[in-house]
Amino acid sequence: MPLTAPYQLDALQALLQQEGSQYIAQHAGLTLHSHFQPIFSFAHRRVVGHEGLMRAWTPIGKAMSPAHVFASAGSEAELVTLDRLSRLLHARNFCTLSEQMGDPPHWLFLNAEPNAFAHAGQYGRFFPELLGRLGLAPERVVVEVLETAIENHRALTRAVDYFRDIGCLIAIDDFGAGHSNVDRVWRLRPDIVKLDRTLITDATRNHDARLILPGLVSLVHEAGALVLAEGVETENEALLALEADCDLIQGYYFARPAPGLWHSEPSQPLFETLWDNFNARMRLEIEHNQQQLAPYCAAILKGAARLTEAEGFAAAAQAFMNEPAAIRCFLLDVNGRQVGANLHNPTREQRVTPRFSPLDDARGAVWSRRQYFRQAMKRFGELQISRPYLSIVGEAQCVTLSLGLMLNGVPHVLCGDIQWHGPVEFDSGDGSVLE
Repeated sequence: MPLTAPYQLDALQALLQQEGSQYIAQHAGLTLHSHFQPIFSFAHRRVVGHEGLMRAWTPIGKAMSPAHVFASAGSEAELVTLDRLSRLLHARNFCTLSEQMGDPPHWLFLNAEPNAFAHAGQYGRFFPELLGRLGLAPERVVVEVLETAIENHRALTRAVDYFRDIGCLIAIDDFGAGHSNVDRVWRLRPDIVKLDRTLITDATRNHDARLILPGLVSLVHEAGALVLAEGVETENEALLALEADCDLIQGYYFARPAPGLWHSEPSQPLFETLWDNFNARMRLEIEHNQQQLAPYCAAILKGAARLTEAEGFAAAAQAFMNEPAAIRCFLLDVNGRQVGANLHNPTREQRVTPRFSPLDDARGAVWSRRQYFRQAMKRFGELQISRPYLSIVGEAQCVTLSLGLMLNGVPHVLCGDIQWHGPVEFDSGDGSVLE
């Protein structure tokens, strides 16, 4: 019989029945179960939440995916009913299992069916009533929304505000997949952003994707959200998520969905091994980078000393430009304005295509916004090393060495660009000095 309005809480609770230590639900001939996949904190090395996942079976015992279950809804009212039933089932099981474990302060992540989510606040106060009946604090619930599936921006914002006003946390799911838009992170102000699995897997295969991933994580952090890497299946993927500074992690490498909940103790030895491997990898990369950069650092320091002795810029920079990966050397004044032209490595110029030639002449260009300039002025007299980036005056990834020095009693910054191919992990993000 078609539904004319979504079922309310009492009617939905009547669809639940206890089976062993769990509750199951019946809907349209299907039997619905709850599975939970743990979510871990890298720093804490333990479970901090569980995502509730639907498992559905037909009367003959055939499994049906949640997507097919929701697609079978014949009306908006039935879709909302099914969404409510799913949330009730997971929340009821989560509370029961939590109580058996001594009620650890875990989050419960609940997926919201996009079309039902868009109508969340239009059918009364169902969800706060559900939480009140179960004694589940709203701040322990994270409502996940697949924002790309909701085209009505106004309805999406209204629904997010509805759950936030209740006291729940908001998570954007599958960010980075399909048509995800960064502007929705600013507009929806989620508490957690779940990175789509493809961002991590691409980073394992593609050097450029690996370089971009930490910047994307940093962007989300600057928007005020935690970052969760989902779908992690291998140790290498976990290490890349750790390198990129993700806060939370979820995936088969750590635990598969199961009917029960995980305990809160640190997960040994998995995280110990992961952190040991990460730290060992970082130490090797730091040593490699220091060895690779050492001659360039020595050369730029030598050039700075010669400049302070009133030697000409070209002669002072010659030692740096003689190094094989040196691209250019340039001098900035106290305001970040370039003094004179770039000094290029002539052997490298022969191999550069003219695609960026309109940017070649950098005389008078202002680079005060660049981190390498700001850090050199902040830590005047200490050699700074930038993270890799694409210079506006070239088409190769480079690292910039920068050093604040006094010339004729006036502060300047001497800079040298090096072409870079390997990962760089010696910079904490605010500039660092090579020891």
